[in-house]
This record gives sequence, C-alpha cells and structure tokens, in this order.
Amino acid sequence: MNFLATGSSFLGLSPSSDQLMIINLSAILVGITFNAPQKVIKWGGLIIAVVTTTCGLWCNH
Repeated sequence: MNFLATGSSFLGLSPSSDQLMIINLSAILVGITFNAPQKVIKWGGLIIAVVTTTCGLWCNH
C-alpha cells in the first residue's frame, strides 16, 4: 500500500501530462511515417520518435 501512497510508478517514472503528450505525438509520427515507401522517411520518423520520447521522459525539460 505504501507503494501507491508515494506516487512512484514503473521504473521510477510518474509521467506528467506533457510527457504523455510527447508519447502520443511520437506514436502518431511513427504511425504516419512507418508505411512510407522511402526508407529515409520511414526510419527517420522512427528515430525521431524514439529520441523525443526518451528525452521527454528522462531529461526533465
């Protein structure tokens, strides 16, 4: 029960609404670009989404 009272969550993350917005926008970016015929757009969108999500969760900007 103490775990719930401290507000901790998985991996010590307690995402704010800004962080959840970053995750959702990254998911939309991957969904739009992953079926692109050009490999640059396909993998570029995936890399940008992963970097943005990682920074949004752990960099605390």
